[in-house]
Amino acid sequence: MVAAGAPRTFADPLLAPGTQATVSTDGLHVRGGPGTDQPPVAALDAGTQVDLLGVSADGGWWRIASDTSVGYVSADYLTPSGQLSASGIFDIDLDVPYSPQLSPIWCDPADIEMWLGYHGDSRGAASARLQAAIWDWETSHNAGFSVDQWDCSPYAVASAAQHWMAGIGFDHFLYDDPLAGSRVLAWLLAHPMLHEPSIALVWRGLHYILVRGVRSIGDPAQDPNGAQLLGFYVADPDRRADFWLGQDRFISIDRWVNELFTPISYRTPHTGVPGDVWQNRMVAIQRSWTASGPTEGGRRNATPTDYA
Repeated sequence: MVAAGAPRTFADPLLAPGTQATVSTDGLHVRGGPGTDQPPVAALDAGTQVDLLGVSADGGWWRIASDTSVGYVSADYLTPSGQLSASGIFDIDLDVPYSPQLSPIWCDPADIEMWLGYHGDSRGAASARLQAAIWDWETSHNAGFSVDQWDCSPYAVASAAQHWMAGIGFDHFLYDDPLAGSRVLAWLLAHPMLHEPSIALVWRGLHYILVRGVRSIGDPAQDPNGAQLLGFYVADPDRRADFWLGQDRFISIDRWVNELFTPISYRTPHTGVPGDVWQNRMVAIQRSWTASGPTEGGRRNATPTDYA
């Protein structure tokens, strides 16, 4: 979750999480992370009312929600309105330190590096040496597949998570329905005893990203099947790519299930072979309910009840 306080003096000291503010300039960029280097996702006109969700560590950027977008805007262009934010919204964005991938192919090692940092491991800071070591582990634990068949299979990524975060327990999870799988990701994020991110394989197997937060109407931990998912916050490690999503990007649930969290296809280069267990299914690497490590077949169509 973004920091609740900051060392820098805010543009206006009355800006506070849980309240609303007014945009003071036309064409204010909403970005997929706190900084001008983050990709723009929308623009807001002067006079737009926004909910303040959280502030960046330096106090210079606020994560906001408007009627049309969620993302980060500069604090310098927000004026407090004195109104409370809309009620009934559940919003959690885990405090995950960002690590970019340091080669064209190390997206999953960078995701694991971020996950390590979230668990307080000092190794979870951007390091070419660590990312290379994770990659080497994955390619040597690749469920029997060559790198040409699977750059790194979901089993390999789960194996690396298990190796570097021993004692927690990870597996690769397969879903036939993207919304059902999304509900499990949301439950893991929201549950007060877990607050656990996951790694999702997106764009039909093209790329691994870290799922770091969820926004919904209702609490997914208390009502896993009834909460209305609005979308997820993701950290995309591949800053070099023209499709880079950002380090703390909100993805609406419609875009998530129709564009990102989509069935794996071997027609995507280095993404499996016909008949392997991941084909035509949505795939994530998640914390499991046992500490024994990944299984060959993975966990199929898991639900929050399985974790009980």
